[in-house]
Amino acid sequence: MNRDLDLGKESIGKLFLKYSIPSVIGTLIFSIYIVIDGIFIGRAVGSSGLAAINIAMPFFSTSFAISLMVSVGGSTITSIELGQGDKEKARNTFSLAFYSLLSISIIASIITILFTKEIAIFLGATGELIKPVCEYLAILALFLPVFTCSGYLASGLRTIGKPNYSMICNIVGSVLNIILDYIMVIELNMGVFGAALASGIAFAVAFIVAILGYFNKNSVLKFVKCKVDLKKVGRFFYNGSSEALAEFAFAFSTYLFNIVLINRLGEMGVSAFSIIQYIASLVVAVFLGISTGISPIISYNYGAKNNKRIGSITKISLVVMTALGIICTTTLFVGGEGLIRLFVDGDEALIETTIGACKIYSTCFLISGINILASAYFTALEDAKTSIIISMLRGIIFISIGIIILPLFLDINGVWLTVTFAELMTVIISYRLMKKSYLSMKLENK
Repeated sequence: MNRDLDLGKESIGKLFLKYSIPSVIGTLIFSIYIVIDGIFIGRAVGSSGLAAINIAMPFFSTSFAISLMVSVGGSTITSIELGQGDKEKARNTFSLAFYSLLSISIIASIITILFTKEIAIFLGATGELIKPVCEYLAILALFLPVFTCSGYLASGLRTIGKPNYSMICNIVGSVLNIILDYIMVIELNMGVFGAALASGIAFAVAFIVAILGYFNKNSVLKFVKCKVDLKKVGRFFYNGSSEALAEFAFAFSTYLFNIVLINRLGEMGVSAFSIIQYIASLVVAVFLGISTGISPIISYNYGAKNNKRIGSITKISLVVMTALGIICTTTLFVGGEGLIRLFVDGDEALIETTIGACKIYSTCFLISGINILASAYFTALEDAKTSIIISMLRGIIFISIGIIILPLFLDINGVWLTVTFAELMTVIISYRLMKKSYLSMKLENK
């Protein structure tokens, strides 16, 4: 069955399941390994290990943002060109994006290795936390090129109609990471250094598995020689900037939370936030999996001018996101304590602090899925400007306002409520923007 029949004519419900489920499984497994990594660190190293990794997290998020920027931007343009029937142009776009990302990540890796301590201190590491943060950053920097490029290659596999292979890449890397984590952190007692090394090796293997998917002679996309086209590279960054901005915003908000919490609650506050971030990553993984899974469908039909199908896939996604948000929030209210105790052994003060914080924080999931979908929706339509606005509002502007104002009235609970405040303010705007876009498409169909 060819790609035209898959994305242009096959039933929307079937396409939603075919593309979103493998994508969700892939992102969820990736998040599960991150969570297990946190559990191993929490039990083997303790709260200081959790705090160290959370302080280093903005670096990890920034690296992912770079990958996401080129992956989403390049894949969106590639999908549109495939929808227009221009395979040669799509191959050039795909290759240019890969070479650009590889070059950027190598430069970033060198800079990080040279200035590891300075970066650690800038991120908020103090006293005894400086050493483990530096260890974590240095090892991750060595593997930065394969980490960023493996994400792009997995995204490209979804673009050419191989969502299952893309999922396999994530599974292989994640399962290997879990195994290596156990060996290095638990058995060999290598601490955060071992956790970072395990992740790096797993990223390298995932990269190899992903790149092999393009050497099939029947592959729609192939690596080709291409000229440096700075204008097109600029389009990659522009079209993918909203999704990247969401990750940059996550890094920024994590940095803000760490600074505020270390001043209000000390190491325990940062450790509690670290545990919440681990748990939240599972929920966000599902939302991201759905939004990235349906993006090729939206982009392809946009290129083919099938506006009605775009509206249908978006409606289904909105309903699913809302339902999942309700389920996730309810689950964390009822069973959150069990998850939290997986990370901590015996520190009842930390456990109690995290339980209360998690219940407040989890209310954000009622609406965050809609905002994530809205951002991906506009990116898939090459409307990066609107997508950037949504990402800026939820990740930087309303977060900054909330974390300054809410604690003045609600004390520490105001800190935990900040993300919900930001998502609520944003969804009012993003829903109106999506509705306006949908009505515009209906008019074009008439």
